[in-house]
Amino acid sequence: MNPFQNLISLLFFVLVGIQLGLVSLVAVPGQIALGHVSDRIGREAVWTVGCLGFVLCLLILLVLPQAPSPALLYLMVVAQGMLGYSLTSVIGAIPLEIFEGRHYGTIFGTLMLAAITGGAAGPWAAGALHDATGSYAPAFSFALAGSAFSALAIWLAAPRKVRAVATAPPARGRRRRASSSP
Repeated sequence: MNPFQNLISLLFFVLVGIQLGLVSLVAVPGQIALGHVSDRIGREAVWTVGCLGFVLCLLILLVLPQAPSPALLYLMVVAQGMLGYSLTSVIGAIPLEIFEGRHYGTIFGTLMLAAITGGAAGPWAAGALHDATGSYAPAFSFALAGSAFSALAIWLAAPRKVRAVATAPPARGRRRRASSSP
């Protein structure tokens, strides 16, 4: 490799690192906003938005090799970060609403262990599929189906049936009267 090719390779990896950093940067406002919204419209809706963010991200990853463009890359960053990572704002609230009680810690710990195991096995499986097929398309397609299934599964789990969410905040300037006991 000549020095020019080394420089191009280095710049490529720097740009990839910047994109990965941007995913986390745009995730923060998404988590705050959608966490707040989940108290108004329900956990299922926010979980579905997060899953749709991952679906959009994965669809873009399937298209990028055929039509590379900076616009698609940044759309993928926003879809994954701002929408997909918003799942973290409700990932603790959903099992709490369904399984609240003294065994919640054990249940939540088990769910997180499964999630972390999947997070560790996913990249390995994607690499194995790439080695076997020469493409990441099967792995992205599998993840896309998993995201769609997750959005459906949360509606079946139905935390809204356990805890109703407020439909609107109280009007400003109006205080609730405390009931007085005789």
